[in-house]
Amino acid sequence: MEILAIILPVLTIGFFAWFFIRMRRPRKPKPTKDDHRTRQERAVWAWAKILSASQGPVNTFHMARVELQLEVHMPGTPAYQARAVWLVEQESLASLEEGKEISLRVDPLAPQYVYPNGAWAKLLE
Repeated sequence: MEILAIILPVLTIGFFAWFFIRMRRPRKPKPTKDDHRTRQERAVWAWAKILSASQGPVNTFHMARVELQLEVHMPGTPAYQARAVWLVEQESLASLEEGKEISLRVDPLAPQYVYPNGAWAKLLE
């Protein structure tokens, strides 16, 4: 019983000392996530000229898979080419023809990620 009366307070004081020392150390920063949602949230407005567009068949949800080769123009940067694969509503397919210009969104930190600017299409790849 006497040993327990000595060991218990020593262990308690040791635990509190360890806890306070650990809490005072600076924490490591968490690595930032760079996933699809993060990229889409930081995307900025841009426009593009469609260099080529090829579409697949329209599915039962009235959507078609469209592969686009774009010349992207983002404010403050030179134009560049990008490839995008979108799932597009059937009613909007006519606006995705070669030579037309479209509004879109681009991640400024990763400009290869090009998103449609509207609910008429979704990014696939």
